[in-house]
Amino acid sequence: MKLRLLEWLACPVCSKSFSHTPLLCRGDETTEGLLSCDCGRSYPIVDGIPRVVEDAFGLFPAFGEKYANLLPNARPRNVDSHPPGEELRRTRESFGYQWTAFSAMVIDFRENFLEYIHPVQPAFFPGKRGLDVGCGFGRHIANAAQFGAEMVGVDISAAIDVTHKNTCNLPNVHLVQADVYRMPFRQGTFDFAYSIGVLHHLPDPEAGFKQLVSVVKSKGAVFIWVYSKKRRLVNAMLETARALTTRLSPRFQMALSWAAAAVDWGGFVVPYRIMSQLPGLGSVVRRFGTPRLKVYGNYPFQVAWADWFDRLAAPIRFYYNENDLNGWLRRSDLSRTLVSPTGLFGWRAYGERDGQTTTSTRSQT
Repeated sequence: MKLRLLEWLACPVCSKSFSHTPLLCRGDETTEGLLSCDCGRSYPIVDGIPRVVEDAFGLFPAFGEKYANLLPNARPRNVDSHPPGEELRRTRESFGYQWTAFSAMVIDFRENFLEYIHPVQPAFFPGKRGLDVGCGFGRHIANAAQFGAEMVGVDISAAIDVTHKNTCNLPNVHLVQADVYRMPFRQGTFDFAYSIGVLHHLPDPEAGFKQLVSVVKSKGAVFIWVYSKKRRLVNAMLETARALTTRLSPRFQMALSWAAAAVDWGGFVVPYRIMSQLPGLGSVVRRFGTPRLKVYGNYPFQVAWADWFDRLAAPIRFYYNENDLNGWLRRSDLSRTLVSPTGLFGWRAYGERDGQTTTSTRSQT
């Protein structure tokens, strides 16, 4: 943990500042240490990442054993009265497993990131401080940092360690393991905050969205991407299958998602790739190919496999339309808002926090 991160952190329960006890350092970074609050809560820093979650000492028992004599009062009797709940626990385990299994940064995902955050462009990022909520294995936070922002990434799962591995060469990336419903930051810390493909997996997505808004300063921006309701039949079929697949073990989910991705890849993506390169026919295929084929046609097989795992394994999935997201923006008092679709698959929402209570929205088709 870089000391600069400490300036922005606050106890997720009482919002007071942390005191910092470094126990093991590498250069000017704390690799092992303790964050303590006057209210009695304490959280470990493990592998350079503050672990500001309710069960942090249970997740890292070796930390407590190693420093038991040095820090006899490190673990308060009541760390937090806000347990994560069964749904959130299952979600944390599922995505921790997913992004540990699919940890490789197989491509740079730059165009993918820009598609999700439209109308935001690379020129938006330099000189700003941003928050990535649900950073997964780090594909989006890496691009935001490379565009010039100083970034903080949050994930409740073990995926945060994968993000660390994939972004350790970026000095402007900071990471925190934390719960979106109890984010450990001072209000108004960030110039912008975003969450891509995460909120719709939460037990209460709009409550998660409001947490993003709370840590953004006046005139700051919030942008998100969530699943769309447009494909009602496809969504209904998927949810019918998920009633079974979400109950399977991760190993079976991996095998089943590989089989689904293999059919998808061999039956549709590879033929599209081949035909799109044929003289004469290729231009027609590229013009009339579905958006889905155009997207996956640019990706390696692992991306399709990971996406199928997400579809079949994630414990929670919600779907939204334009009116739903306009409601989120309005109820959070955001202005200069924009809600726009990404084909039939998802919706983007953008808004700015400036204290106005009236929003102006439009949609793109």
